[in-house]
Amino acid sequence: MNSDASKIIAMVCGQNRNDFDVNSIPLTDRTQIDNALDSVFIGKSTLIWLRGGKLVDAWNAALNDLRDEMFAIPNTNPAVTYLRVAVFEHRAKWNLKMLQSDERNSVAFMGANSEKQEIIDNANAMIKVGYKTIKKIITAPTGTQHTPQNTKQSEQIMAYQNERVHGREHVRERKR
Repeated sequence: MNSDASKIIAMVCGQNRNDFDVNSIPLTDRTQIDNALDSVFIGKSTLIWLRGGKLVDAWNAALNDLRDEMFAIPNTNPAVTYLRVAVFEHRAKWNLKMLQSDERNSVAFMGANSEKQEIIDNANAMIKVGYKTIKKIITAPTGTQHTPQNTKQSEQIMAYQNERVHGREHVRERKR
C-alpha cells in the first residue's frame, strides 16, 4: 500500500495527520534516535559542565544546543519529523530529572589532568556516535516502510471490512 493510501486509512481510523509520519518510523529507528539524543546530550552536558558552573546550567545549555542543532536539519522525511518530536520529549524528561536531582547545583571538581582528559575524550566519543547514528537514520532512503504497526493496522482494517460485509449479507438474508 502506498504512503498516501496508508495515511488516509490511518486518518479514517482516528489517527492525526501529523502523527502518521512519526508513527511510520520503525520502533528500532525511534529507539536509536532516542538513544542517540541521550548520547549527544550527555556528552555536551559533560563538556559544558567541565568548563565551570553548575550542573543544571550545563544541562540547560546542552538541551538548548541540541534543540537548535536538530531543528537546523532540513525537514525532508518522517525521520526528521520524529527527531524533532523526540527532542521535545527528551527535554521534558530531563526537565523532570533536573527538578528531582540533588546534584543540580554541583560544580565539577577535577583532580588530575589525565582524569579530566579521559572524561573529555569519552564525552566527545558519545557526541560523535550520537551524531553518526542520527545522520544514518535521517539520511536513509525512505520508501514505503513495511512496519509491524502498519501490518497490524491493515489486518485490523481488513477484519473490520470482512465483518461489515458479512453483517450486511446476513441482514439482507433476513429481509428477504
